[in-house]
Amino acid sequence: MSATSSTVLEVQETRPATEDCPSILVVDDEPNIRRLLSFKLSRAGYEVATAESGEEALDGLSSASPDLILLDLRLPGMQGLDVLERLGQCAPELPVIVLTAQGSVETAVSAMKRGARDFLTKPLELPRLEVAVKNALELGHLRRKVEDLRLQLSDLRRAEPVIVGRETGLRETFSLIEKVIPTNLTVLVQGESGTGKELVARAIHREGPRQGGPFLAVSCAALPEALLESELFGYVKGAFTGADGGRPGRFEAAHRGTLLLDEIGEISESLQVKLLRTLQEGSVTRLGSTTPTPIDVRIICATNRDLEEQVRVGSFRGDLYYRIAVFPVTLPPLRDRRSDIPDLCQHVLVRARPGVAPRIHARAMEMLEAHTWPGNVRELQNVLRRASVLAGDGEIQPEHLSAPVQSAVVAALTGGAGGIGPPLHLSALPAEGGQQLASIPTLDDMERAHIMRTMESCRGNLSMTARTLGIGRTTLYRKLRRYGVAAASS
Repeated sequence: MSATSSTVLEVQETRPATEDCPSILVVDDEPNIRRLLSFKLSRAGYEVATAESGEEALDGLSSASPDLILLDLRLPGMQGLDVLERLGQCAPELPVIVLTAQGSVETAVSAMKRGARDFLTKPLELPRLEVAVKNALELGHLRRKVEDLRLQLSDLRRAEPVIVGRETGLRETFSLIEKVIPTNLTVLVQGESGTGKELVARAIHREGPRQGGPFLAVSCAALPEALLESELFGYVKGAFTGADGGRPGRFEAAHRGTLLLDEIGEISESLQVKLLRTLQEGSVTRLGSTTPTPIDVRIICATNRDLEEQVRVGSFRGDLYYRIAVFPVTLPPLRDRRSDIPDLCQHVLVRARPGVAPRIHARAMEMLEAHTWPGNVRELQNVLRRASVLAGDGEIQPEHLSAPVQSAVVAALTGGAGGIGPPLHLSALPAEGGQQLASIPTLDDMERAHIMRTMESCRGNLSMTARTLGIGRTTLYRKLRRYGVAAASS
């Protein structure tokens, strides 16, 4: 053992370090080993520092941050295994390769169990050393990259709103969700397809007391009954043909987390009975077994059906309904919150094309606001993503919108599908070459006339007019200004 060094870490100057040069700390009490490793590793392009004891190495970590440690297991004072244990507490992601004599392989295996990445036996084989160092550094780099991406994703999820909108009905829904998030109550999220039921479920989990646990979702409508049963409850070996081994179900896999049962109204009566028993007893029994397994899971159910009506007609068990509807939340369809459409469009386009999101022409926005959106927000997302591709770097124009959006608006303005005014005839369509076969009112003329008739029936009350038209007051004001109509009343 050499004399105590005057500095905590001896930095070798064999090769100048660069900004991207990985740094390695060699911890060994033999001066010859330190010099050999320093020379070889520096020649290979690494920045090398050395320490002759475990205490010296740990003290040096406060001022230096190596990318890899080569650690001898037989050291004076604090032994290598003790140093490894301390490193696991203060720098768990720091890769360590242990160095050991030929007769100490069992000790090296023990070190691997304590977190060492690899071990090398003395006398050292330099080609083996180069491979071990390269692999350990690459693994450490990948782990840091994964952790950085995990943190970025976590930040993105925390910043992402569940549903964009400011309509009164939606604000009331948000208020309910905020109240139930800190609890462990079972939540029933109701709403039409595409309204964002799973987003609400994920937000409840992400912001709630179980955020550190798993979030799992099962679509009860996507699987046949037998497969859904094994997916939810799991099975043991031999439970059915092909069950060569046991497998936990989603209830067990979601232990201490959240399980979303999507489209809960689709499950069969026999599965309803088993689900009710699981919820009541707080345990699950795998298929083919008689032994219950305790579970600790928060349940969120989602449905686009009227479960109360299903209970009334006998297709859904009342006792199960009251078990899952502890805290019901209803999401309004998009047609009931049309004034949210501009904000939703901005949100969708920014996420679809970050930094280069296209603008929407005023006429195209009016068409989007006039559509009834039977597919709700999911349909709006698809329409906008397609339109943004067609628009390229320019504005999204009416012709970039999907045919259903354009045809629905035309139908509303020409008397089709419950709209106003007489329907268009073939004679009113443009002839080949673009010449008009007959003089017909423009969409602007028809829209202006419809707004004026609606205002008249509402006695000039703009709030009532906007509600009747199914648009927001801001949109109505914009249309009135464009058509030169004075706002007589609010």
